[in-house]
Amino acid sequence: MALTEATPAYEPVATTVELTDGVGTDPLAWLNTAPTGTECWFWEIPDDDSSWVGLGSVSTATFTGQRRFVEAAELATDLLSDLVVEAPDEAPLPRLAAGFAFEPDGGDGAWRDLGGGRLVLPSLQVLRQGGRTWMTSIADSTMPFPDKEPPVPVLPGEADASKWSSEEERSMYRNLVATALQAIAGGEITKAVPCRSIRVDHSPDLPSLLATLRETFPACTTFCVDTGRVVFAGATPERLAAVRSGHLDTAALAGSAPRHTDPTIDDALGQGLMTSPKEQNEHAVVVDAVVDSLENLGLTPVLPAGPTLLRLHGIQHLHTPINCELSDGMGILDIVGALHPTPAVSGSPARRAIELRGLHEHLDRGWFAGAVGWLDAAGEGEFRVALRSALIDDLGTTLFAGAGVVTGSDPERELLETEVKLGAMLGPVLAASEYSNGGAR
Repeated sequence: MALTEATPAYEPVATTVELTDGVGTDPLAWLNTAPTGTECWFWEIPDDDSSWVGLGSVSTATFTGQRRFVEAAELATDLLSDLVVEAPDEAPLPRLAAGFAFEPDGGDGAWRDLGGGRLVLPSLQVLRQGGRTWMTSIADSTMPFPDKEPPVPVLPGEADASKWSSEEERSMYRNLVATALQAIAGGEITKAVPCRSIRVDHSPDLPSLLATLRETFPACTTFCVDTGRVVFAGATPERLAAVRSGHLDTAALAGSAPRHTDPTIDDALGQGLMTSPKEQNEHAVVVDAVVDSLENLGLTPVLPAGPTLLRLHGIQHLHTPINCELSDGMGILDIVGALHPTPAVSGSPARRAIELRGLHEHLDRGWFAGAVGWLDAAGEGEFRVALRSALIDDLGTTLFAGAGVVTGSDPERELLETEVKLGAMLGPVLAASEYSNGGAR
């Protein structure tokens, strides 16, 4: 059931104008100067020249339970249909921001503030796309115009995640992988995705962290959800669903190997990933599940014969793009609800894998490995799987990572894979924390 914290009892007006110069043309500058306690959403894919920020709230709703995607879709339709848009013909439509936890009931502790799902109509939105920047004010938003540049990226150093965990915690993760392998050998599941977390006593400056993430991971989606009390932020490589003009793009992302500064060694690591039976099997499980989910919706997915390498800062993955044409009346939240969670984050078969996770993992995933994104009244939108992410509060930061386990997996290698993934976010978190402590904000 949805709990609406603020729903307009009138038809709100959204006024859009183009910004042609000044610091306001960078959406991150708006987040940088937002008043303390303001709800903020940020979304950027540097390689696509796409950046968006949403500040404040005309309407905020939270969801829990098995029908959360359906309820969010229904409310989204109502909110967007009631919105009166005053804008140039070429201007983009206003957006709703949305995110969903890994499990239907959300999480405990700091996660409780985010809920099992969250749908927000921000009162001020700034979108930079295709070299142009547009500002949308809804219901006479009074957000202050930015008066300073966004922070410059901070160069993250090498971050060793093992220094922030105990040998006991690492041993528990090895045992978790071993337990998953036993379940696979016994025929209960074909894949598991055990996850772990580390806690650091650093709270990064958020604009500095986002500036660093977008600079370090230009092919990923840098995102944040700031409720004014807690922040969930990251730079995820995994697209869950993107809808443009009735066309759906999704992908399978599974199978990982580290990067190396030596090109010869780096190429060898990539070739090993492409030829590893274990990694290919792990990837194929995800591909098959995504295809099955789309076919169950009556869609016809199109995909290449095999995966390619997606090379990112510090890590590389097997990647298979999958696309199809959508049926009339099918919205992006229908797709997100059908695809989430993919075997890349849940295991396979999903129901039994999640049951076993509940028995053995003992980790509150919250929004980690959930879905974060946006949608508009034209049916456009995009959601990403919330990986390479962290939950930030006033006392510190919790970072999360998981690894796919299939026949042939080795507990020590899976542990090392999680430390590579944790390190990708840990470095920027520590660097942005030093920036904050230095009083530069």
